[in-house]
Amino acid sequence: MSGRREQGFTLIEIMVVVIVIATISAMSLLAINQTSDRRYETEANKLLIWLQQISERASLEGAAYGIVTESDPESEGGATPSAITRLRVVVYYRMRWVAVSAPEPFLLEDGATVHWLLEDAETEELMPQGDQMANWYGDEIERLLPEMAFLPDGYIEPKAEIVLSFESFERTYVYLWNDAISAMVVERRTR
Repeated sequence: MSGRREQGFTLIEIMVVVIVIATISAMSLLAINQTSDRRYETEANKLLIWLQQISERASLEGAAYGIVTESDPESEGGATPSAITRLRVVVYYRMRWVAVSAPEPFLLEDGATVHWLLEDAETEELMPQGDQMANWYGDEIERLLPEMAFLPDGYIEPKAEIVLSFESFERTYVYLWNDAISAMVVERRTR
C-alpha cells in the first residue's frame, strides 16, 4: 500500500461549512432588520424631542407656538410622485400666526405620515386672527392655521394625539400630552 491519499472533502466537512455559512447569513439578516427597526425608532424619538423643544420654547418665551403641516415646495411637481411633508413651527404674534425659522421644520422621511386625532371637533380658529393680514409692503400674506398650539401656561390646544406611522413598518407612534408633567409622551402601538 502506497501512502497515497485521495484529495477532496468529506460529506461531513461540506455540511459543516454549509451550516456555518447559513448561521452567518441568518445573523447578518437579523442585524439588518434590527438596524431598519432602529431607524424608525430614532425618527420617532427625534419628533418627540422636536415637540418638547416647542413646548419649552412656549413656556420660556411666554408665547403660543403652533405646528403647521405643509408639503415641501421642492417636491411638488418634481420627479418624486409623493410630496415630502414637514411640520413647521409658527408663533402667535400681533394677532396672527407667523412662521419662524427656529426650531427648523421637521421633515417626515422614510414614508412617514402624521395624522392628527383631535378631541374637540371645534370649527373655531385656535386663536383669533385679523381679517386683513398684510406684510410690511402691503402685500397680502398666507394665513397660517396650526393644527395644535403649545401655550405658555404648559397646556396644548386643542387636546390631540399625533400619530406617526411609516409605510413599511407595523408599529405606530402616538404622541400624547401629559398634563401631570406638562410634556409630550410617546406610546408605541402595533397596527
